[in-house]
Amino acid sequence: MKLKKTDYIAILVLIATLIHLVVVYPSLPPQIPTNWGFDGHVDYGGKSTIWILYGISVAMFPLFFIIPKIDPKGKNYSRFEGFYSVFRLVTVLFLSGLLEMIIFSAQDAHRFDVSKIAVLALSALMVFIGNYMPKCKHNYTMGIKTMWTIADERVWNDTHRFGGILFVIVGVIGFVATLFMQEKWYTAVSCDILVQIFFYFLQDKCNFCILVPYPIFI
Repeated sequence: MKLKKTDYIAILVLIATLIHLVVVYPSLPPQIPTNWGFDGHVDYGGKSTIWILYGISVAMFPLFFIIPKIDPKGKNYSRFEGFYSVFRLVTVLFLSGLLEMIIFSAQDAHRFDVSKIAVLALSALMVFIGNYMPKCKHNYTMGIKTMWTIADERVWNDTHRFGGILFVIVGVIGFVATLFMQEKWYTAVSCDILVQIFFYFLQDKCNFCILVPYPIFI
């Protein structure tokens, strides 16, 4: 799998994030925020934790190139390479954005509502994934994975066509609700309800019954 233009952009983003991290690291407080709960509670950890988080971001990028080589359905990745290359970039942007939020929040905890921004970003990511999900071809690693979707390509295609619609709906609901509501748990709940409704109707068509807590992507 060759590098695309989006991959070079992702590499530049990782380098820019590293430079910023090196510059600001000495001025960071000993304890930095590492996790924001939906209830607004913030967990803190040593500032060296940020290097672990950055390492995860860096490790994710080459992992995307390894996955097609070890996936039993690896040849199918060439059938949705356009989406896969953009998804690599979006993942890097998302993780780098989270790192930047940690840095800015550590410098000024009251500058903005990080948990709200994180849910907005997650909602936008769900809309993006949902828009491209029908293009995700049969594989063992990336997509809505159940024993039935993996076993039957027809079920896989039907699931991802309708699942894409669900992701877009939940993402839009999440984005709008986060702007105008205080509660931030609705995204997971909405996703769960919509997926259960979908599988309820799909089981009659495919003669099976599925019960999953939420769709798993990646």
